[in-house]
Amino acid sequence: MTEFQFELKPFFRKTEHGRQGVVGAFGEVTVEAERKKRSIRTASRQLEVRLHGEQMPEVVYRTVGPGRPTLKNAVLAVDGHSVQLEFNSKAIRNTSRALKLSYQERLYEYIVTGFDKGAALRRPGVLISLTRGKNTAGKGMSTFGTVSGEADAVDLALAVIFEEVDTQELTTSGAASEAVNRLLNPRANETPAD
Repeated sequence: MTEFQFELKPFFRKTEHGRQGVVGAFGEVTVEAERKKRSIRTASRQLEVRLHGEQMPEVVYRTVGPGRPTLKNAVLAVDGHSVQLEFNSKAIRNTSRALKLSYQERLYEYIVTGFDKGAALRRPGVLISLTRGKNTAGKGMSTFGTVSGEADAVDLALAVIFEEVDTQELTTSGAASEAVNRLLNPRANETPAD
């Protein structure tokens, strides 16, 4: 595939919420966030985001905290294989704060373009741009994606999973907000259980 576009529409259920839609030739894709059991150590909830689809790898993102899944203490796996995540939390600009992902032999860069505006995932020869906009079929904000290059299912899965993760910390304004939040609401350094 060289270039195509897609829309992921939001859905809301009692214990889950997420996005779903057809992603080109990869078919129906669903990303859902779910709160899990409370942690014994800190009483925080384990949060899990899962991506699944007919032609997509199984992607699981886990973190611990009181609100939406965040980048703090996150564990990400694609088909059971770990994805390394790191970003420069001391950088000033959004591009300098980009999330670096390492999966097998691939290196990715995930840049948030602005507070609740969108993001881009790139690796050599592939760019997946995501923006938020009014849902074409009802309430909520949809995710609109544009894919350039020879993207495969792993590329798309890694881009889309972050649509249900709070990535504000990758922005300058989000980093300032997170610093204030940590002072007012400290959380323990805890890693999610498998």
